[in-house]
Amino acid sequence: MKPHQLTIEAFGPYADPVAIDFDALAAEGLFLIHGTTGAGKTFLLDALCFALYGEVSGDRSVKGLRSDHAPPAAVPRVSLEFSCGTARYRVERTPAHTAVKARGQGTTDKPAQAVLFRLDAGSPERAVAAKTTEVTREVEGLVGLSAAQFRQVILLPQGRFAEVLRAKAEEREALLKTLFDTAIYERAGWWLEDQARAARNLALDQTREQEVLRRRAADAWAPQAPELPEGTEPPEPPADQAGLEALMEQIGVVVQGTEAALQEASASLTAAQAAQAALTAQAERWDRRAAATTRLGELDAKREMVEAYRQKLSQAERAETLRPSLVAEAGARRELERVERGLQEQLRAAFQAREGSRALPVSVQGLDLVALPSAEALAAAGADLAARGAEVRELARKAEEAAQAGGAAAAASQRAGEAEAGRGAAVARQERLAAEQERELALLAQARSARDQLEGLQRAAREADGRAVAAEAIAPARERQLAAEVARNGADREVNAVAANLNALRRRQIEGMAARLAGGLAAGAPCPVCGATSHPAPARPSDNAVDDAAIAAAERTLAAATQAAQAAAVALANAQAALGTVLEKAGDGTDPLAARQAAGSAAAAHQAAQALADGLPALEQRTADREQQRQQLAKAIEAAATAIALERRAVAEASQRQRTLAEQVALELGEGLEPGAVLRAFGPLEAALQALVAGAGAHTRASSELEQAARRLGQELAASPFATAADAAAALQEESWRRKLVERIAAYEAAVIEQRNLLAAPDLADPPEARPDTSAAGEAVARLDGARTRAVERHSEARAAQREIGRLAAEHRAGAAALAQKQERAERLGAVANRCQGKAAPYISLQRWVLSAYLSDICGFANQRLTLMTSGRYQLRLTDEGGHGGRNAGLGLRVLDAYTGEEREVSSLSGGETFQASLALALGVADTVQAHAGGVPLEALFIDEGFGSLDPDNLQLAMDELDRLREGGRLIGLISHVGALRERIRGGIEVIAGERGSSLRVGVTA
Repeated sequence: MKPHQLTIEAFGPYADPVAIDFDALAAEGLFLIHGTTGAGKTFLLDALCFALYGEVSGDRSVKGLRSDHAPPAAVPRVSLEFSCGTARYRVERTPAHTAVKARGQGTTDKPAQAVLFRLDAGSPERAVAAKTTEVTREVEGLVGLSAAQFRQVILLPQGRFAEVLRAKAEEREALLKTLFDTAIYERAGWWLEDQARAARNLALDQTREQEVLRRRAADAWAPQAPELPEGTEPPEPPADQAGLEALMEQIGVVVQGTEAALQEASASLTAAQAAQAALTAQAERWDRRAAATTRLGELDAKREMVEAYRQKLSQAERAETLRPSLVAEAGARRELERVERGLQEQLRAAFQAREGSRALPVSVQGLDLVALPSAEALAAAGADLAARGAEVRELARKAEEAAQAGGAAAAASQRAGEAEAGRGAAVARQERLAAEQERELALLAQARSARDQLEGLQRAAREADGRAVAAEAIAPARERQLAAEVARNGADREVNAVAANLNALRRRQIEGMAARLAGGLAAGAPCPVCGATSHPAPARPSDNAVDDAAIAAAERTLAAATQAAQAAAVALANAQAALGTVLEKAGDGTDPLAARQAAGSAAAAHQAAQALADGLPALEQRTADREQQRQQLAKAIEAAATAIALERRAVAEASQRQRTLAEQVALELGEGLEPGAVLRAFGPLEAALQALVAGAGAHTRASSELEQAARRLGQELAASPFATAADAAAALQEESWRRKLVERIAAYEAAVIEQRNLLAAPDLADPPEARPDTSAAGEAVARLDGARTRAVERHSEARAAQREIGRLAAEHRAGAAALAQKQERAERLGAVANRCQGKAAPYISLQRWVLSAYLSDICGFANQRLTLMTSGRYQLRLTDEGGHGGRNAGLGLRVLDAYTGEEREVSSLSGGETFQASLALALGVADTVQAHAGGVPLEALFIDEGFGSLDPDNLQLAMDELDRLREGGRLIGLISHVGALRERIRGGIEVIAGERGSSLRVGVTA
């Protein structure tokens, strides 16, 4: 981080705006801030730290930073432009302060505010964060340091210069972690620990799998194992590979036994099956002869029926020759009957059609339709009916024309009515438009007024909503503040309890110190306390003795509780700041319900005005459209009057035409008759007469065909054995029936021959009188087959168990080798992880070891300067603070005094010596950070006082070292009253105190 421009207004002793251009001071690299006591020199560093972190550099509180010299309306502000790498930023902060109310009397508390801008060349500034906490978080990310660390390595406040030198190991560790990117080593330690844990889990899983394999082998052996005596516990599963091999031998013996039993059962079953087969063959021959004898008797009983079927088949074959004539005669008779039935239906249809017709010719009215008329009478009636139909069609045309004229008159009358209704509607619409136009003009005036008031109403609604949101947030903010206070109090109580426990443990450890010393005594060796070589009654350790591990654990618990208490205090401060912010935003309206109602009323007023203003263009457009509609309606009313007159004249003409045509039709056809209905009735009658003509011809043809068929049948019957056609028809049978009967007779004869041949076969000769009994042999075979099945099952189960145990033993053997590899890998990873996590000798973690190396580099750089500043007397040394290894290993600092050759605590240095060592250490930190990639670049250093503790010679040495620093381009600012510094440093800032506040003079210090 490198500062460029610092601007202060109404802050501390500075009432008027002041600005410091660090870029101008950077030309010399080293500058001095001087002035009278209390003028406000340290406030410049406070302003720098406050701009970045919202905290001041010394012991001052962030409350009361507003200048007492500033006017009441002045707002305290601090602005700092700085760069990190190639990016440039500006941070602006306003501390919490009390300000005069903008409206009314009295004051109001203003919360702290902050905003961070990024300043890119050629582009407008861009806000990065706009809340105090967000700005602080962003600055910490950009600078790479927290506020406390910033005060330890960049800005060294008055009275706190030696913090890094005298810091505890854990505090120094936190600073080094931030300065140097060592998180990867911590992640590597956790990763190795995860890998070791995973390897141990894999080995444990493999162990469980091995145990499961042995249990499964025992389960497979259990059904095959010999039965144990009652009350005997079953044996445990095999414990190792040797146990599995023993199971393999035992199951092998069982398999051999079941195989022998299976062979014996198979031989017994084979012999029984052979005896059963011989007896079954003899019984089967006896059954075949008995069945053949029975079947032949049944066939002899059917012989008379077969002969009757032979006679019937012969008659059917003789009648088959007469089938064509019989079929032709019967068909001709049926056809004649059908034609006669059709003629009767046609006569009835013609009679009904004539009864339903009107205005018929005389020849049609006189036609006799009870019997079939002659062909001549039917022809004459048809011709007269056709002529009459032509006349009626002409009359129907005239009637249609009259109907069309009537329809035209009705349509014209309807159009006239519609035109009249349209004219009335247009008149009514014209009147409504006039009334609507008057109302719209009033609304138009309201909308224009609302548009003029819109901006003011919107601003009032926004302000009221902001106050309502703030009022609603007051109660939750107070609850969070109360919860934070409860948490802070609980954390403080926890710290007190843990501290008390630690003190108790330390007292118990001291009380047991004699027993610890007695544990190291040896016979004949002198006591380290009294020097005696005889130890008659060494102290015994008590049951409640406390070791170093318990003390270390209690210290860790205390550190964690202290950190939690600090976090709770920060959370409480944040909650209090948040409550102050919402109280200021809410103003006088702290009642959330009333504030929300007021916001709702303001929003409703704004919405109503917005709605009226939004409708203004539409109102103006509707007014113009309505005027255009009125003009169009006037034209429509005039056109409707013309159309009414024309349509009424068309009605009169069409009505006259209709009356004339109707009178002509009535004169020709008669009153009450409609030509279309008369003409429609003629159609069925004409069709009926034509059907009668066709039916008469069909009757003549059918009678002739029947006469010919009867003559031919009579001739054929005379030459046949049948007396009548009915006898011949009764003897007829279908071809399928005759073929089936022939097949059945042939099958009967073949069955008789088959049974006789079967009885004559040699193997059926001389059968026993009674059928042999096969049930006993079957029962024996079934019994022996069941025995063999059980033997097969036992042998299969034993073989399956043998295969399963063999497979499990092989898997167990392979798993044992894999388990050994996994256990070896887990042990190796565990050892590496424990070493990197500080859980094994030398009990220092990988990250702390790396930080120790960085601290060693820092001491190396620092000693180069400290040796020069102290004329070779002092050097800083790294120590294992807290003992060998442990949580503080490698980060302790001691000082080597060349005059005595002894190392001693840094707290033993004098004030001037402490200043020299602290300055050398701070500069060593900066050099080390820049020497290592990935660290935080330290481009500036500010030192507040401390030079007054040096004698002239040491001051000269310190200034020589600072002169060498600015050659590397680093900006160094010093605050001091030492006159020699003003002679040595020509450039700087003079702070001038006055009655109305302090002011600055930047330039030459002399």
